Amino acid sequence: MFFVWALALSGLFLIYLEFLLPGAIMAIGGTVLLVASVIMFYMAKPGFLYLTLYLLVLGGAVFTIVRFSKWCARLRTKQESILHDQVRTTLFPSDVIGKTAKAATDLNPNGQIFVGDQTFQALSQTGFIDKGSNVVIIRGQGPHLIVEAVKE
Repeated sequence: MFFVWALALSGLFLIYLEFLLPGAIMAIGGTVLLVASVIMFYMAKPGFLYLTLYLLVLGGAVFTIVRFSKWCARLRTKQESILHDQVRTTLFPSDVIGKTAKAATDLNPNGQIFVGDQTFQALSQTGFIDKGSNVVIIRGQGPHLIVEAVKE
Protein backbone atom coordinates (compact mmCIF):
# COMPACT_ATOMS: atom_id res chain seq x y z
CA MET A 1 0.00 0.00 0.00
CA PHE A 2 2.97 2.30 0.62
CA PHE A 3 3.95 1.91 -3.03
CA VAL A 4 0.47 3.03 -4.14
CA TRP A 5 0.66 6.22 -2.10
CA ALA A 6 4.24 6.87 -3.25
CA LEU A 7 3.09 6.61 -6.87
CA ALA A 8 0.15 8.95 -6.21
CA LEU A 9 2.24 11.56 -4.39
CA SER A 10 4.93 11.43 -7.07
CA GLY A 11 2.29 11.92 -9.76
CA LEU A 12 0.78 14.88 -7.89
CA PHE A 13 4.23 16.41 -7.46
CA LEU A 14 4.96 16.07 -11.18
CA ILE A 15 1.66 17.74 -12.02
CA TYR A 16 2.57 20.59 -9.68
CA LEU A 17 5.99 20.88 -11.36
CA GLU A 18 4.29 21.17 -14.75
CA PHE A 19 3.07 24.61 -13.74
CA LEU A 20 6.59 25.68 -12.80
CA LEU A 21 8.35 24.08 -15.79
CA PRO A 22 5.82 23.96 -18.64
CA GLY A 23 6.33 21.59 -21.52
CA ALA A 24 3.83 18.73 -20.94
CA ILE A 25 6.52 16.19 -19.94
CA MET A 26 5.84 16.56 -16.23
CA ALA A 27 2.07 16.39 -16.72
CA ILE A 28 2.33 13.24 -18.83
CA GLY A 29 4.62 11.60 -16.28
CA GLY A 30 2.33 12.64 -13.44
CA THR A 31 -0.73 11.27 -15.21
CA VAL A 32 1.01 7.95 -15.88
CA LEU A 33 1.99 7.68 -12.21
CA LEU A 34 -1.56 8.52 -11.07
CA VAL A 35 -3.07 5.90 -13.39
CA ALA A 36 -0.49 3.36 -12.18
CA SER A 37 -1.41 4.17 -8.58
CA VAL A 38 -5.11 3.59 -9.33
CA ILE A 39 -4.34 0.23 -10.93
CA MET A 40 -2.07 -0.78 -8.05
CA PHE A 41 -4.69 0.35 -5.52
CA TYR A 42 -7.34 -1.77 -7.23
CA MET A 43 -5.01 -4.77 -7.20
CA ALA A 44 -4.27 -4.29 -3.49
CA LYS A 45 -7.88 -3.64 -2.39
CA PRO A 46 -10.32 -4.96 -4.95
CA GLY A 47 -13.77 -3.55 -4.53
CA PHE A 48 -15.87 -0.88 -6.12
CA LEU A 49 -16.37 1.13 -2.92
CA TYR A 50 -12.65 1.37 -2.12
CA LEU A 51 -11.80 2.25 -5.70
CA THR A 52 -14.49 4.95 -5.84
CA LEU A 53 -13.30 6.47 -2.57
CA TYR A 54 -9.68 6.41 -3.76
CA LEU A 55 -10.63 8.03 -7.08
CA LEU A 56 -12.56 10.77 -5.25
CA VAL A 57 -9.62 11.50 -2.95
CA LEU A 58 -7.18 11.47 -5.87
CA GLY A 59 -9.46 13.67 -7.99
CA GLY A 60 -9.80 16.15 -5.14
CA ALA A 61 -6.03 16.19 -4.68
CA VAL A 62 -5.47 16.83 -8.41
CA PHE A 63 -8.06 19.61 -8.36
CA THR A 64 -6.42 21.19 -5.31
CA ILE A 65 -2.91 20.96 -6.82
CA VAL A 66 -4.08 22.55 -10.08
CA ARG A 67 -5.91 25.37 -8.31
CA PHE A 68 -2.94 26.01 -5.98
CA SER A 69 -0.50 26.00 -8.90
CA LYS A 70 -2.61 28.47 -10.87
CA TRP A 71 -2.89 30.72 -7.81
CA CYS A 72 0.90 30.61 -7.30
CA ALA A 73 1.49 31.41 -10.97
CA ARG A 74 -0.93 34.36 -10.82
CA LEU A 75 0.70 35.63 -7.63
CA ARG A 76 4.18 35.29 -9.12
CA THR A 77 3.10 37.16 -12.27
CA LYS A 78 1.58 39.93 -10.17
CA GLN A 79 4.77 40.24 -8.08
CA GLU A 80 6.94 40.35 -11.21
CA SER A 81 4.68 43.06 -12.60
CA ILE A 82 4.94 45.10 -9.41
CA LEU A 83 8.71 44.60 -9.31
CA HIS A 84 8.98 45.58 -12.98
CA ASP A 85 6.99 48.76 -12.31
CA GLN A 86 9.20 49.64 -9.34
CA VAL A 87 12.38 49.12 -11.37
CA ARG A 88 11.02 51.20 -14.21
CA THR A 89 10.10 54.10 -11.93
CA THR A 90 13.38 54.13 -10.01
CA LEU A 91 15.77 54.20 -12.96
CA PHE A 92 15.96 57.99 -12.87
CA PRO A 93 14.14 60.71 -10.94
CA SER A 94 11.28 62.22 -12.92
CA ASP A 95 12.06 65.74 -11.71
CA VAL A 96 15.20 65.91 -13.91
CA ILE A 97 13.13 66.00 -17.10
CA GLY A 98 13.44 69.46 -18.65
CA LYS A 99 16.52 70.44 -16.64
CA THR A 100 19.84 71.53 -18.07
CA ALA A 101 22.82 69.25 -17.40
CA LYS A 102 26.47 69.03 -18.36
CA ALA A 103 28.00 66.20 -20.42
CA ALA A 104 30.40 64.27 -18.16
CA THR A 105 31.71 62.27 -21.13
CA ASP A 106 31.42 62.55 -24.89
CA LEU A 107 27.93 61.51 -25.94
CA ASN A 108 28.42 59.44 -29.07
CA PRO A 109 25.39 58.96 -28.86
CA ASN A 110 25.49 57.50 -25.35
CA GLY A 111 27.55 58.57 -22.36
CA GLN A 112 27.12 60.16 -18.96
CA ILE A 113 25.82 63.53 -17.81
CA PHE A 114 26.00 65.49 -14.56
CA VAL A 115 22.73 66.70 -13.09
CA GLY A 116 23.81 68.66 -10.06
CA ASP A 117 26.17 66.31 -8.24
CA GLN A 118 24.66 63.09 -9.64
CA THR A 119 25.76 61.18 -12.74
CA PHE A 120 23.24 59.54 -15.10
CA GLN A 121 23.45 57.48 -18.26
CA ALA A 122 22.30 59.50 -21.26
CA LEU A 123 21.57 59.13 -24.97
CA SER A 124 21.97 62.04 -27.33
CA GLN A 125 18.99 62.62 -29.58
CA THR A 126 20.90 64.99 -31.87
CA GLY A 127 24.11 63.00 -32.44
CA PHE A 128 27.61 63.63 -31.07
CA ILE A 129 27.92 66.00 -28.08
CA ASP A 130 31.32 67.00 -26.67
CA LYS A 131 32.29 66.50 -23.05
CA GLY A 132 31.50 69.61 -20.97
CA SER A 133 28.69 70.80 -23.28
CA ASN A 134 25.36 71.84 -21.81
CA VAL A 135 22.43 69.54 -22.61
CA VAL A 136 18.69 69.59 -21.97
CA ILE A 137 17.00 66.44 -20.69
CA ILE A 138 14.06 65.66 -22.99
CA ARG A 139 12.71 62.42 -21.48
CA GLY A 140 13.75 59.09 -20.01
CA GLN A 141 13.85 55.79 -21.82
CA GLY A 142 14.72 52.66 -19.86
CA PRO A 143 17.89 53.35 -17.87
CA HIS A 144 18.89 56.33 -20.02
CA LEU A 145 17.94 59.99 -20.12
CA ILE A 146 17.38 61.29 -23.63
CA VAL A 147 19.18 64.62 -24.11
CA GLU A 148 19.95 67.14 -26.81
CA ALA A 149 22.54 69.86 -26.99
CA VAL A 150 21.60 73.34 -25.81
CA LYS A 151 21.54 75.81 -28.70
CA GLU A 152 23.87 78.65 -27.72
